[in-house]
Amino acid sequence: MRKLDEFHSPRSCFNKAKPEEMLFVLLGRDVAAPKAIRAWIAERLLRGKNQADDPQIREAQACAETMEREQWEIDKGANA
Repeated sequence: MRKLDEFHSPRSCFNKAKPEEMLFVLLGRDVAAPKAIRAWIAERLLRGKNQADDPQIREAQACAETMEREQWEIDKGANA
């Protein structure tokens, strides 16, 4: 989810978090982020917390794919 969307969506992880709850943020420019997201997805599925077609999982997969595409576009532009 984009930063602005995260702040404004009442269903976002950020807004659902309890005041004392820990958060960990992955930035889109972090080359490790897509792999970390996919590891989170795998762990959620392994533990039975989600099904592969759950909206939360689909959103996470889309986020990882978007991060990879945008990182590729930035790298491509830097090497042009």
